[in-house]
Amino acid sequence: MKSDLLKALALKAKNRLINRNNRSYNNETTEIKIISADDKDFEQKVRSLLQNEEFNLSPMKFLMDENKLMKLDSIGRERYLFETIDKFNKVKNQIEKDNIIC
Repeated sequence: MKSDLLKALALKAKNRLINRNNRSYNNETTEIKIISADDKDFEQKVRSLLQNEEFNLSPMKFLMDENKLMKLDSIGRERYLFETIDKFNKVKNQIEKDNIIC
């Protein structure tokens, strides 16, 4: 169920990007807030995800909290997905940077 929900959210986001210029209104004021950047639990999940090939096909399914996702409305779900993706990319880049330095 969570996979289907994530696929639907990604499809809606893709359609919004494709049809961005076709809208009659402009919603440029939307901001995405990053969930605490210093989250050690999230960083541990990302580290285990990068080391384990099992979750490489759907990392967001592994990283997102299903209970929290189900309590949100559709806009909140999309926001949570984008926050998680952004946070994952930042942590992943930081881990890769740390590994290059060491």
